[in-house]
Parts: sequence; structure tokens; C-alpha cells
Amino acid sequence: MVHELVVKVSRELGYVVIEGTVAEVCAVLEKIAGELGLTDDLEDTLRILKNFDTYYNTLRKKFKDCITPHKNERDLLLGRVIVDKIKLKVESGQKIASVIFDKRVNQDLILGLLTSSPP
Repeated sequence: MVHELVVKVSRELGYVVIEGTVAEVCAVLEKIAGELGLTDDLEDTLRILKNFDTYYNTLRKKFKDCITPHKNERDLLLGRVIVDKIKLKVESGQKIASVIFDKRVNQDLILGLLTSSPP
């Protein structure tokens, strides 16, 4: 049986955004890493999502709504940065993550990776 990923893909102010449960978003990001390669920001994003509770509590204490993952300066200059920001929230007891991609990330690429069959 094939598990289907259910994430919401949208475009906000020129940025591509995916939203879903932490497990689903992690699966999408791992698929992107497999296709485009693992960058510092993508690796940091996965680490943040895997430690959701710690980062969510920190955000609430600091009255912030976004986390910016670590980005390598070389990746910035080469245009290889994938993730711009991460939003974490809890709705009805479910851990929800929104990943806001860098403006240079193509929405068609993300949609193509989501609709392609799993490896």
C-alpha cells in the first residue's frame, strides 16, 4: 500500500509555501533533498521539524511566528538556498508546519516532486 502525502501548496507574496503535518512536510523535504541535494538550510529545517516541541516552545516564549534556518553564504551566492522560513503551530492536537521556500524555488518543481511516484 502506497502512503499518499497530503500537503497544501500555495503561493504567498511570490514565495512557494507547503503546509501539512510535520511528518508529511519532512517527507516532502527529504524528497526535495534527494532530487536537488542536501543544503545547510534544508538540513537545518529537517532538524528543526524533528525537534518540533523544543522549537515551538521557544517561538511561543519569544512571541515569534517564524524560524529562519541556518543558510550557508556560498549557497546564498550560488542560488542553492531552498528554505526561507518555517512556521510551526499546533491545531487540534496536530503538529503543523509551514515551509516557506526561497523566491528562486520553482513552484512547478515542487508540484512535480509531489505528484511523481515514490522511489
